[in-house]
Amino acid sequence: MSVGQYIIYSNYKRSLIDDYKAKHTYKSQQVREDYRLLIDQLQYDFRKVENQNILKINQLYERYEREKKHFDIKKVADELNKDVAFGEYQVFLINRDYIVEKASYENDIGYDLGQYKAMKDLLQSVFDKKIDIDISVPILDSTSMTFKRFLHKLSDDGKYLLQIGYVLNIYENLKVKYQHYSREAISMNIYLVNEYILQEINLRDKLFTKKSIADEWKSSKSLLSLLSSHTNDTKLQQIIDTIDRDVKNKSLNISHELSKVFNNKDRLISYLDLKSNTFFIYSITDGLFIKGNEMKLIIKIEYSTNELQKNIRLVFYFLMTLCMVIFVILYFIYLFLYNNVTNKLVGIINDIQEGNKSSIRAIKIKEIDYLNSKYNESVEKTNKEREKNILLLKENKRFIADTVHQIRTPLTNILMNSEMVKKYQNDQKLLKFINQIEASVNMLSNSYEDLAYVTTCDTIEYRPTKISLSKIVTQRVKFFEIISEVNLKRNISNIEDNIYLVINDIECERLIDNNISNAIKYATPNKPIFVELYNNKDTNGVILEFKSFGKPIKNVARIFEKNYREYEAKRGLGLGLNMVKGICKKYNISYSATYIDGQNIFTYTFNSPRES
Repeated sequence: MSVGQYIIYSNYKRSLIDDYKAKHTYKSQQVREDYRLLIDQLQYDFRKVENQNILKINQLYERYEREKKHFDIKKVADELNKDVAFGEYQVFLINRDYIVEKASYENDIGYDLGQYKAMKDLLQSVFDKKIDIDISVPILDSTSMTFKRFLHKLSDDGKYLLQIGYVLNIYENLKVKYQHYSREAISMNIYLVNEYILQEINLRDKLFTKKSIADEWKSSKSLLSLLSSHTNDTKLQQIIDTIDRDVKNKSLNISHELSKVFNNKDRLISYLDLKSNTFFIYSITDGLFIKGNEMKLIIKIEYSTNELQKNIRLVFYFLMTLCMVIFVILYFIYLFLYNNVTNKLVGIINDIQEGNKSSIRAIKIKEIDYLNSKYNESVEKTNKEREKNILLLKENKRFIADTVHQIRTPLTNILMNSEMVKKYQNDQKLLKFINQIEASVNMLSNSYEDLAYVTTCDTIEYRPTKISLSKIVTQRVKFFEIISEVNLKRNISNIEDNIYLVINDIECERLIDNNISNAIKYATPNKPIFVELYNNKDTNGVILEFKSFGKPIKNVARIFEKNYREYEAKRGLGLGLNMVKGICKKYNISYSATYIDGQNIFTYTFNSPRES
């Protein structure tokens, strides 16, 4: 649910941001279009008077040629403006040191135009008569916020460059639009760009001061730096670096380079920063009458993102509230399911595990109630059957115990008489048959002992005592000698003396007897069976091993399981090794079955207290 809500929130946020960007991009395009129309009009007005400007510069040339030392620059300016209905002409005399020596516009007197290489080269080309008349691009005068276009012509005596400036004033029109559009923005800046210079049009106040080109760049570099940081465009940094070396380098066409930066369809660059609560939009435009890279307008508008962030927060709070409502609903659903499904099922399962009749009541879910009733019916039937089986098991157990008790006496008599017959008869031909009888009786006796232990191990406590394990192993190997002989096997024992353990002697015999009888049953005929008992000096334990040649055990993992037999053809109850397993667990005896060099090896490590 949280992931889903986060995805919804992310989609809503992205949609709000996209709408916000589209809305303010449209506004920025409107601003750019309105200012473009003003610049178009300005360009058109400049172009209308191109021929007139050439006539005026020639008129200035002739006037200077006639008057020379008596040349009155203010009277000449008045003369040039006499028949001008629109705009104004200003007159300047620039000496060979590139300094404005005389001017009808007194603010420019003493201005050094030669401090910048590009301007100096341009003026020198006129001094050298490489250019007859130089016509500049429109330039913004920072002192009066008027637009000027200059024409230069060398005087007849070669002493001065005669310069006229045609002046147009559209400041008030620019200001009106600025006041209208800046209401919705944090800030709005408008820059005029030509081949050599980028100038900011000051529309915020009327405190105009004369700026050098370096001063112009100092205020305008902030725009390029900010734009560079928002776009990661290396071209902008190259422009800044070039300007730092030479403010007006002829090899650098600023207008052309900025056109490359604004190379998308809308010629807009935007940058949204929610952390600083700002959205920047930069736009560039060419006028309708602008040729090539002559002049462009860049508009930078900075908008506040308060409204956007407010809407994003509202979406976030709404989704959080929705999430909490869903959580509460799910919580009540959980409580209902827990109380009426999980809790009931857990109660029924606990009763099933304990084998009791279910005590769960007031079940609201129909299916669970049906399951509960069917289970109780099943428990009642099972209890009845179990009672019958318990009675039958008790009867069977009593019968087996009685039978075992009845077998003990005749089995003992058979063993004793067999020994007597073997002792006193002299016919060697009968010895083979007597040995077979004795072996069968011994096997029967071993099975009897197993059966007696199985029927009494859960009712009689077999207490451990200190016994001589060496002696018991020796006795049991001797007991099985006749059985091994009849089955074409022979026992070889290697029993270390004086090994004592704390263990019940009957259980110890069951462990030994079942391993030897299994070896006799499954070992290869005419191969020895090894029984070894020794102290393990490394672990300070006692190891008892039974080794016999034969086929490898098919399933070692199951060999100690109850009722498991390796070969179904071999008759037996499948209880021997499982009985051994129970004895091992009782006395913490480690046991394992392995197959090495053609022998099945059963190893028992006694870790219980011992004495030697």
